[in-house]
Amino acid sequence: MQTRIKSPLLTLEATAAVLCFASGILAGVVGTLLSASAWILGSEQHPLVRGLGTALLVVTIPLLIFAGYCMDWLERDSKKAPKPTSHNI
Repeated sequence: MQTRIKSPLLTLEATAAVLCFASGILAGVVGTLLSASAWILGSEQHPLVRGLGTALLVVTIPLLIFAGYCMDWLERDSKKAPKPTSHNI
């Protein structure tokens, strides 16, 4: 009798970790670019760009923290999973 082992790459935890990590990095980069462009162009003329850049920089930290939590969650669940045993002994 063979049992199917769930792939750790296709779980909710792994997907959430990858998406949050990528979103956090992207939000940080875009937020930095928008903030820098607001400094160069003048924030009085483009208040939306300044506000959006600041918001993206603020959102970066919680996204990265949640990505780390999901990675810990994935590791904790993989340690609890029973190890496959050979029935040919």
